[in-house]
Amino acid sequence: MIEQKSNEEAERLSEAIGFACMRWQEATESFDETFGKLHGLNSAERRCLSVIMRAPQPANAVAKAIGLAPPSVTALIDRLSARGLVHRISDPSDRRRVLVAPSEMAVKVGMEAYGPIQEAGMQMLRQFSEAEKQVVLRFIRQAIEMQERELERLLQQDKG
Repeated sequence: MIEQKSNEEAERLSEAIGFACMRWQEATESFDETFGKLHGLNSAERRCLSVIMRAPQPANAVAKAIGLAPPSVTALIDRLSARGLVHRISDPSDRRRVLVAPSEMAVKVGMEAYGPIQEAGMQMLRQFSEAEKQVVLRFIRQAIEMQERELERLLQQDKG
């Protein structure tokens, strides 16, 4: 009887984690959409900026990361460049290669919106032990890998 109760409790906890992840994803999506509306950015433009905020990228890497064809990404980058949000720079390791980088204005706007979330997240993490943080990190990394596999599965269905 104790084992059955334990299994039921474990299942309820797993379900609660799943629903919490769904709510987190919905809250994040709502925040991102509102940020986009406030700054006149569509989903692809926001995703492009997100990719290059991590590090400058060649346009083909941006295209792959956001799931658009290279010509579409070139037009997207041109629009963002015209608005002063991105610029093209030479790759320091290969001067023939061009990278897309965020402008100072894009970094400033991004930090104004997302900086408080980053700070609040860091504050939340302070309540966890190093071992707990390792579990959280492992869960998030595995969740990202799972989500990317599921995206690939959907994309394959779309091709079929």
